[in-house]
Amino acid sequence: MLLSILGVVMVRKKKSSEFDNSSRVLLANVKHGSKNHKAAKRLTQIARRISNRANFIMRKDLFTGRKPDQSKVDKLMKQARLSEGDKALYNRLPAAVSQRSIQIVGDNWKSFAAAKADYKKSPEKYESAPKPPKYSKYSKTVYIPCSSFFIKGSQLHFAKKLELNPISLKRGMFPDQKYNEQALKKVVNEVRLVPTGSGFRFEIIYDMHKTSDFSSSNHSVLFDKSSFISIDLGVSRFAALVSNKAGFSPILINGGELKRINQSYNKRCAKLRSLGKYGHIKTVAAKRTRRIKDKLHKISRFIVDLCKLHDIGTVIVGKNHQWKKEINIGKRNNQNFVSLPHSMFISMLKYKLREFGITLIEQEESYSSKASYIDGDVIPTYEKTKKGEEKKKYSFSGRRVKRGLYKTKENLLINADINGAACISRKAGYENASIVTGGVVNTPILVGL
Repeated sequence: MLLSILGVVMVRKKKSSEFDNSSRVLLANVKHGSKNHKAAKRLTQIARRISNRANFIMRKDLFTGRKPDQSKVDKLMKQARLSEGDKALYNRLPAAVSQRSIQIVGDNWKSFAAAKADYKKSPEKYESAPKPPKYSKYSKTVYIPCSSFFIKGSQLHFAKKLELNPISLKRGMFPDQKYNEQALKKVVNEVRLVPTGSGFRFEIIYDMHKTSDFSSSNHSVLFDKSSFISIDLGVSRFAALVSNKAGFSPILINGGELKRINQSYNKRCAKLRSLGKYGHIKTVAAKRTRRIKDKLHKISRFIVDLCKLHDIGTVIVGKNHQWKKEINIGKRNNQNFVSLPHSMFISMLKYKLREFGITLIEQEESYSSKASYIDGDVIPTYEKTKKGEEKKKYSFSGRRVKRGLYKTKENLLINADINGAACISRKAGYENASIVTGGVVNTPILVGL
């Protein structure tokens, strides 16, 4: 069965170092009505039951003073020491798949224990006390390790017990791979069957360096670390870019299309709610997510290409802690700003830059939009005041005079987003952002992607 390939994103690095920085994931939707769709419903429900059973046993250990142990739970279920039903449930999936589901629950309990211990030492770092892992009410992700699939002739085949049809891969991209292949020869590390709310998708995790598409000559260049691009993220202008590189003109990336996607989604959801069609909202949300991700991938790739073109080895991005949770810029602006996944964009940009050895710096950006870069204003850091304390007030040389324009002390008009991006670079310790040449403002280039 041929599945539509949706895109490539970065896999979050695991603590166990099972996957390294070269790991990528290929996404493929499972079509409604197909045999794989029926099998996916069955498998994700079995995975949910195994996870909940393991969670129940580990939770009992916690409240009886014993440390939750995933290997012990695996033996208890496999050997039916607590209940005969445990062994029957465990054997409904290949042993490695059931074991992986239990391992994920064990990792969750380890994270909870670490967070709980850290909370006792530093409660101010948390909004509330960490809570133990909950039971899954709906379907659960199925983790299929390399011992339960093989690749032959550009097709991914699964173990018979899973009852999944083969997945067609990009021809020539992946070499043939046996069951439980050796680490040095293994290209695909794991396959995940993920419930999305409106359906299912496969996530094929592979090593980018071992595919035919990878060329080491394109990834072994050393870029100039003293040259930088500074980025100020926004809404109507999704990103403003400035650099200290000669010949680099300031760039504004248009965010109008992203706004339109979100506004269309909000209107559609409101209409569906008024008609009581809540089930349709999941499908609309999934489509909106795919469109947003597509735009963010294009923008992040554009910035990487700029770095390669201009020999730039450092990228600075402005980001504030919990900037969306505590935002208060009006109802409409709040909706526009919060709906854009800026953190997702930063993570996409980070892994794309890391392929070429380019450094990404996340810089706290408070007061960067108010300070004047040209006048050399000192840019303070926002400090949250306690109840009853007077809020600190700062004065700056320039000010915003209208939407998109900033007036300096000498009445020079510059783009407000470009000024903000330059101030972010100054807060990060990088100077000489090129926004004015010979007393004349460099006109930013507006780019739509």
